[in-house]
Amino acid sequence: MFSKFFGKSKSQSAQVETETPRPAATAVRPEEAALMVAIEKQKQADPLIGAKIGGKEVLSRLMSAMKNDKGVHVESLFCALGALAGYACQANLREQAIARGMNPNAPFQVAKTKDGKCYYFGDPLNSALAEGKLSVWSLAAGAAQHNGAKTLPDINEMFQRTASNIGSEKFGVPNLIDGHAAGELPAAYLRSLWPALLPLVKKLAGDPMLWPVVYGFAIQEAMDMAKSALPPHIALALTMEAAIPMSKVELSSL
Repeated sequence: MFSKFFGKSKSQSAQVETETPRPAATAVRPEEAALMVAIEKQKQADPLIGAKIGGKEVLSRLMSAMKNDKGVHVESLFCALGALAGYACQANLREQAIARGMNPNAPFQVAKTKDGKCYYFGDPLNSALAEGKLSVWSLAAGAAQHNGAKTLPDINEMFQRTASNIGSEKFGVPNLIDGHAAGELPAAYLRSLWPALLPLVKKLAGDPMLWPVVYGFAIQEAMDMAKSALPPHIALALTMEAAIPMSKVELSSL
């Protein structure tokens, strides 16, 4: 789907256009050394500085990669960010378990379907996704409200629908929101983008607990930039419609 990430970090305005995304290949950029210096200088005063800088860098790379001659398709951008943020909640728990010498599946309740696929559940995963002030939901919903959203989507309904769709063709297919469809399903964005962005997120955020926070800050930044192109409550719904199911999946099975 994506051929490469390219270009220097810079602010780019979101435009609602049809997307033909260019995909992702990991590139080592000289700017990263400067970013690491900035993070180290500010880390003591702001423990979240790596996640904040990481969020800006992730968004910049995604927008560069998804941009065509008509701009960036914002529905696809929020779907991709949501998919990455959701899976980051699972990945950070796996990384923590491995660091403690535990089985990477130890933090989860694992459900296996007839087709052999595994899906992951449990309170630690839900906490990173939707509880606490640094959860994906809290960061994204806060940004939506800041940008004028008067109503928020029913996240409990999303969780229930995701669980009920496990093992069916409906799993991971977002509800169509007022005609605002992304260019691809969340799984396609996750499969293509996660491997390309993980080294950058690891480098800038450091602590695995901050991996979902990186994407949460990227979502906040995207909402600030795209508020004139897409109503924030719709951006939030697109984000969580992707984040919740992608937090449950086995990446290798996508």
